[in-house]
Amino acid sequence: MNLAKQPRQTPLWPVMLFIVVGLAYALTQAGPVLSGDLRGSDDMMRMQQVRDLIAGQSWYDVDQARLYTTEGGAMHWSRLPDIFLAGIVLLTQPLIGREMAEGLAMTVWPLMQLGWVLTALAACLRRLNAPLSGQLAGIFFFCTSAAMVNFLPGRIDHHGLGIALTLTALACLLSPRLTARSAAIAALCVAALITVAIENLPAAGLVIFCFGFAWLIRGEAETNRLRFFGGGLIVTALIAYVFDAPGAGGHRAVCDAYGQSHFVALLVAGAGLSAIATVMPHTHDWRTRLIAMGLAGAMTLVSFVMVNPDCIGSPYAALPENVRSGWLSVVSEARPFTTVIAKDTALALFFYGFALAGLVCAIIGLARSDNPKRLSHGALLLLLAVAFILTSWQLRAAALAHALSAIACGWVFGWLFSRWHTQRGIPAVLVLTAGALAISPLGWTMASRFVPEKTSTASTKPSACKARSDYNAIVAAPRMIVFTPIDLGAPLLYYTRNYATAAPYHRNPSAIEMTLAVFRGPTSAARERISMTGATHLLFCPGLRELETYAKDAPDGFAADLVAGRIPNWLVPLTRSPEGEEGPIIYTIAFDRN
Repeated sequence: MNLAKQPRQTPLWPVMLFIVVGLAYALTQAGPVLSGDLRGSDDMMRMQQVRDLIAGQSWYDVDQARLYTTEGGAMHWSRLPDIFLAGIVLLTQPLIGREMAEGLAMTVWPLMQLGWVLTALAACLRRLNAPLSGQLAGIFFFCTSAAMVNFLPGRIDHHGLGIALTLTALACLLSPRLTARSAAIAALCVAALITVAIENLPAAGLVIFCFGFAWLIRGEAETNRLRFFGGGLIVTALIAYVFDAPGAGGHRAVCDAYGQSHFVALLVAGAGLSAIATVMPHTHDWRTRLIAMGLAGAMTLVSFVMVNPDCIGSPYAALPENVRSGWLSVVSEARPFTTVIAKDTALALFFYGFALAGLVCAIIGLARSDNPKRLSHGALLLLLAVAFILTSWQLRAAALAHALSAIACGWVFGWLFSRWHTQRGIPAVLVLTAGALAISPLGWTMASRFVPEKTSTASTKPSACKARSDYNAIVAAPRMIVFTPIDLGAPLLYYTRNYATAAPYHRNPSAIEMTLAVFRGPTSAARERISMTGATHLLFCPGLRELETYAKDAPDGFAADLVAGRIPNWLVPLTRSPEGEEGPIIYTIAFDRN
């Protein structure tokens, strides 16, 4: 079957119907969010950032004032996602009140991104000449993959936006018409990717590389698009640098966010690509094109290194060793392949299995594609290979790897389905069934069920003390400075008016270091150390996995005493959960007791 002639003949309405079904499924998860509950610390901190913006905090100031640390609650987030959330809240608050307006914003914004990303995914599959069966399978694979969680109601951190921008840039790259519009949109996506989160830098860099490589292969046919892509990089990089937080200036000398090194590199890359397309638009010799692209790439890399050489390494390199080992190493999304497979083999099988299936499918797609589409399949394979490597380094990249795998596996399913439709018979059915299971997230989910579960002494309550109802008693108490476990800093800020002394953000290493020292250290030294933070109260949560980990690592420490119920006499209960319920307890620290 000639797949090259298939996509333009396939109807759009089944694809649109599948997208609507995906949105409807996501909407069924909105109940807790409309009541104010969120899925994670980053979602809570994002919404608190939006609240502060609405309340009058400067657009260029994203630091959290109630994160009471020596670093001043330093944050590194973009204001770009805040625009949509704040806009929905401001539009609907006069009609339905603040709480319902926030719940609506936290439901609508992820669903908007889901509709966006499924549309971009379908566009990629159509532009790769996948038949209708492959397009529908790709949407289904995405909705059952690890990427889907980033688009459920309440998931308002930046991860979903990064995936949507990456797939949009890929759809523009795969555009068969090679228009200036696709180039301009892709350039906008690249700049937005970097300003939203620096973890998107590899994807942004690969998009730039692929546009340059397309000109290297196709030559004059790509000249106009390359010119607009380069010019678009210059304009959008400048807009993001000036108008997104923290604004232009010396405070952009950072590596963990869109900084001066990234800004200059984008300008140099954009200028280089635009100059190449303008000065040598009709260059027929591929070797000359290769030299020109090599020079542009080298100048971009040199400019990046010269502005800030420290950005070549890990953005976490400056963290103290005890913070890396005691906090960062146990953050679930920061775990490498070796840790995940050793501690949760079933989880590793699902995350890495489907990503590996996507990589294999991308190779099959490249091998079986027609010559006009070979470059497009090569670009998908390159993106998937890098995403798989990043997932092996840190699990946080698994969402992007799964999103790209949905495209590659969708294409292969379309090929298998077309093969079955042509040949029929039992062998073709068996191949289709076995292939579908091997390349489907559901197949890898079923396979992971056969892996024996590892026993753990940690709490099985993943959301202990992170629901709105847990904080009802604390909300009524006077405002106070609370010494918090790292994982409860964001919930305390989001659900109450109080100050927290720590939260899971790497720009506050002194606060994290102090928290580790207090909970792992002896109870006899805990009160004096807490007093150094300015806290007057302490937040304790029975069953909190973080505290149980401290107790396991330091059985003679303060956390171990709290978990075992050995409460020192200088901790006086101020609030506690109703009888029979397990929730957070606020203790007043009595500094005058012996």
